[in-house]
Amino acid sequence: MRESHVKIVTNATSYFMHQYTKHYLHVNKPTDTLPPPPEDKEYLLYIHIPFCTMFCPYCSFNKFTYTKEAAAHYFKHLRKELLHVKDLGYRFNYLVLGGGTPLIDEDELIKTIELVRTLFNIQHVSCETDPNHIKPKTVLRLDGLVDRLSVGVQTFDNALLQKLGRYEKFGSGEEVYDKISAMLGILPITSVDLIFNFPNQSNETLLKDLELLQKLSPEQSSFYPLMTSSMVKNSVKKTLGTFSLANEYTFFNLIKESLKESYPSRHGWSFSKESESMIDEYVIDNEEYVGVGSGSFSFLNNTLYHNEFALDKYAECIAQRKSAVVKERTFGLTSRMYYRLMVDLFNGKLSKKKFEAMFGVSVNDALKKELMALKFAKAIKENKENILTTEYGDYLFLVLMKEFYMGMDRIRNEARKHLSL
Repeated sequence: MRESHVKIVTNATSYFMHQYTKHYLHVNKPTDTLPPPPEDKEYLLYIHIPFCTMFCPYCSFNKFTYTKEAAAHYFKHLRKELLHVKDLGYRFNYLVLGGGTPLIDEDELIKTIELVRTLFNIQHVSCETDPNHIKPKTVLRLDGLVDRLSVGVQTFDNALLQKLGRYEKFGSGEEVYDKISAMLGILPITSVDLIFNFPNQSNETLLKDLELLQKLSPEQSSFYPLMTSSMVKNSVKKTLGTFSLANEYTFFNLIKESLKESYPSRHGWSFSKESESMIDEYVIDNEEYVGVGSGSFSFLNNTLYHNEFALDKYAECIAQRKSAVVKERTFGLTSRMYYRLMVDLFNGKLSKKKFEAMFGVSVNDALKKELMALKFAKAIKENKENILTTEYGDYLFLVLMKEFYMGMDRIRNEARKHLSL
């Protein structure tokens, strides 16, 4: 595909998605609790642990500086919120622990996982971590509690690690590599998560990251494009330099080409050796989910809810009414259809039958103009059963998903305007 076509279509898509999220991604209706479960089924449970010992310049998630006292106070209220969700009648089979740094306080986290497993029929637990919490002694404590550990490496390149402030905190690329190598095999799945398209990143440094990843050979990996929403744009520029999209498409294709033999199963921006064990992000693989903890989101019955962000106010909410939900937004039919189109094609395939079952109308009738535009852009193709992405479409829907995530940062930004600790 010609470079000029890629540039024009990508820029136009990014612009329109930015405008769309700017208009629609707001949560401003006050509320004070989650509703009872909309359906009698098992949902996904997300728990947010908002503590870090350092703040990465590109991270927009809800986070606070870790102290043992603050964490103990937080986990106590978090477990009360979990009991409240249980009392509402929710059932869960999948637990995701994100942050922040979930493993920053091992004892409190393990106590919380054990409670969740006691309360609910949990079949799978996925947990994020940084490279400082993957010593074999620590990981062995998680055996039987956590099925998948996602290690935020970001890059093995020492020059980039120094700019990010991670070299001093987590060690050199070589040291991080050795840490991961020593813990592989303890848990069923380890995912090594990296970022591409840093300012001034070269093909050579990216290929080196890919080489080291494949030498390590974890069960899974994720390669996220650097996201520079308004919340982090200045900090990224200050620490890393001026951000550019000029090489993003080239880098994306380098990653796909390099991993196609060693990690044949690709799901969005995640890669796996085995398709049946593929685990991706909870908002992508699960249409509905419940989030607990400071700054977490829930999506139920077409409505997005978010919890209180500030730690002191979060604690007050739990103490006074057991729920920390403070805002909600219900999305209309067209928005939901757009979201389904984006998410399914981000993963490469939209089932026409599934779409019609969800919305009561065929995708070809409901989104006729949108599909025509995507075909004109050479991003999709279709057969009788499915709409599929082309090679270029794989990248274009990554761009759309990236813009969606940056749009979610507007909700975080609004919620954090009057943040107190």
